Amino acid sequence: MAPLSILLVEDDEIDAMNLLRAIKKSQVEIGEVKICKYAEDALLTLDSWVPGCVFLDYQLPKTSGLELLKKIKEMVPQLPVIVLTSQGDERIAVEMMKAGATDYYPKSEINAEKLTKAFHTLGQMLEVEKGREDARQELAEKEEFINKIALLSPNIIYVIDIEKWTNIFHNKQIWKILGYSEDDIVTDSKNELKKIINNQDQLTFRRHYHYMRHYVKDEDVIEKEFRLKHKDDSEVWIITREVPFKRNEQGTVQEVLGTAIDITSRKQAEQELIQAKRDAEEATRIKSDFLSTMSHEIRTPMNGIIGFTDILLNSDFKGQDKEYLKMIKNSADNLLVILNDILDFSKIEAGKFGLESFQFDLKEKLDVLIRTFEVRAREKSINLLFECADDVPQILLGDAYRLNQILINLVGNAIKFTENGFVKIAVQLEKDHGTNVDLKIDVSDSGIGISEDKLNDIFESFSQAHHNNATKYFGGTGLGLSITRKITELMNGTISAKSKLGEGATFSVVLNFGKGGMSLEEEAQAPENLSLKGFRILAADDVPANQMILKHLLNRWEAAFTICGNGGEVLTSLHEDGDYDLILMDIQMPVMDGITAMKIIRSQFPKYAHIPVIAFTADTFAENAPELESCHFNDFVTKPFKADELIRVISRHLALNVTARPVAVS
Repeated sequence: MAPLSILLVEDDEIDAMNLLRAIKKSQVEIGEVKICKYAEDALLTLDSWVPGCVFLDYQLPKTSGLELLKKIKEMVPQLPVIVLTSQGDERIAVEMMKAGATDYYPKSEINAEKLTKAFHTLGQMLEVEKGREDARQELAEKEEFINKIALLSPNIIYVIDIEKWTNIFHNKQIWKILGYSEDDIVTDSKNELKKIINNQDQLTFRRHYHYMRHYVKDEDVIEKEFRLKHKDDSEVWIITREVPFKRNEQGTVQEVLGTAIDITSRKQAEQELIQAKRDAEEATRIKSDFLSTMSHEIRTPMNGIIGFTDILLNSDFKGQDKEYLKMIKNSADNLLVILNDILDFSKIEAGKFGLESFQFDLKEKLDVLIRTFEVRAREKSINLLFECADDVPQILLGDAYRLNQILINLVGNAIKFTENGFVKIAVQLEKDHGTNVDLKIDVSDSGIGISEDKLNDIFESFSQAHHNNATKYFGGTGLGLSITRKITELMNGTISAKSKLGEGATFSVVLNFGKGGMSLEEEAQAPENLSLKGFRILAADDVPANQMILKHLLNRWEAAFTICGNGGEVLTSLHEDGDYDLILMDIQMPVMDGITAMKIIRSQFPKYAHIPVIAFTADTFAENAPELESCHFNDFVTKPFKADELIRVISRHLALNVTARPVAVS
C-alpha cells in the first residue's frame, strides 16, 4: 500500500493537533498531510492536488461542512471523506453520510488504534475502487476495438437476443472463466444462458433484461453484476457493461452487446470486509454484555456497603468511631472508582460519558482526598504534602466527582511509584475569568520517574511507562492515566507530564470551574424540604440490604410506601393496595424482573398508564439497552445511588420543589 496522503479541513488548532498526533501514531505509512482552516482554501488545494482521503470538520467558519462535502464530491466524486463531529452530533453526521461521506468519528473517540483500522479499511476500499475503475477503463478501451480484437480479447464479449433468449455471439472467454475446456463446450445457443446463470440470480437476470428491452436508450451504457455457475458449481461474479445493439420493428431492444470481466476476487474481498465488520460488532456486544454483568454483580453489594455506612454516619456515632466510618465510606467510594475506571473507559469509547455540575467545597474535597491517602503514604514513610494558594476560590461549580477521580488516579500513581521522599499536591489559580476560573493542580513526587521517550505514551490505553519488572512489582492496569486524560479533555481541560528517569515526576492538570454562590455551611443551614408526606411510593428490590436502605430513606422523607421483592409482588400490590403516586422498580429480580413487570403495567393497568416509574439498576449500561426502550421508564437511577440524587429524581416526577443537601447514600 502506497503512503496515504491526507487533507485535514479543521479550523480548531487543538483538534487539528490531536488528530495529527493520532495520525502519526497510527501503524500506517503516511505521506503528505495538508491542513486547511477554511472551505475555500480546501477547494483551491483540491484543484491542484488529490489526497488519499479528507478529514472534514462539519463545523467550519463561513460555511458548513455539509456544503463543503457536496462541493468536494462534485470535484472528486470517489475521494473518501471522513467527517469529524463533536459528541451528540449523530444527526448531522447521518446527513453528511447521505451526502457521500465515507464515515464519521466523534473527535473525542479518535486515537491511533482506531485510525490504523480505519486506514487499513480505507486502503482496501481504495484498492477495490481502483480495481473497479481499472475494470471500467479497460472495458471502455476494449469496446473501441471490439471488431478487430473480439476473438483475442481477455474479456468476455457477447451479443445476446433478449427477445428469444438465445446466445448470438461470444468470444469464448466466458467458458475459460467458468472452468470449461474446448472439449466441454457443446453449442446450444438456446440453453447456454440458462446453463450458466446462477439459480439465485435468475429473477435478477430476467428483470435486468426487461429493463434493457423497454427503457434503455441507444446511448445508454448499463452496468450490472451477476453470479454465474462455475463448472464445479461454485459462484463466479462478473460485472457487465451493455448497450442496445438491435431493435425490433416496434422499437423495443432485441439484441444487447456486452462485455464482462470476472470480479470474483473483489466480491470475496468485500465479503471478508463485511464479515470483519460483523465480527467487530459481535466483539463489542460481548464486551458490553460482560461489563453490564460485572457492573450489576459488583455494584449490588457495594450499594449495601456504602448505603449502610451512610445510615450509620447519620446516627449517633461520634469522635473516633465516626472518623472510622468516614474512612470506610471514603475507601468504599475509592473502590467504586476502580470499577468505574473500566466502565467509564467503555462509556467514553461509546460516547455515553456524562458530566455533572453542582456546587462543592474544593478544600473540603481535597482534605478528604489527603486523609484517604495518608495511611498508604505513612505505610511507605512518604511525606504527603498539600498546598492551596490563598486566591483559589473555596466554593466552586462543576463536577467534583470527576475531579476526585482525576486526583485519585494521579495521587495513587504518585504514591505507588514512590518508595521514599514525598508526594505533593499543589493547587493554584491559573486564570480568573470573572464568573469562572482556571485552576492548575500539580501532583509531583520523588519516585522512580519516567524516561522522556515514554512521556508521549503514558496516556495511551493499557500503557505502562515502566519496564516489565517494575510493572510486575508495582501493579496496575494501565487504564488510569488514559481515563484521566479522557476525563480531563471531556471537561475541556488539559493534562501534561514532566519527568526524567530516577528524578520523580510532575503531572499538571488545568481545569475550568464556575465560581460558587453561598458557602456549603450556609447552604446546609438553608431550609430543607425533604418531605414526601402525602405521597404513596411502591418500591421493588430483591436485595434485603437495598430494601432496608429504601425503608430508612422513605421513612426519613415521611412517605407512605410498600416494599416488594419482585415484579410479581408489584403487580399484586397494584391490584390490592389502591393508589400509588410513583414506582421505584429494580430491573433484575427473581420470579419476575422489572422489565416484564413494567410491560404488564403499561399494557394491562390503564389506571397506571402514566404513573412515573423510575428504574433502579446496578447496570450502568441499562439505560441505553434496546429492550428497555419499549418499557417507557420515566427515569433511571444507577446503584450505588446517592440520597440527594434519588430525592431530586422523585421530586422532579412528583412536581415538588425540593432543596436537598448533598447527602451520599450510594
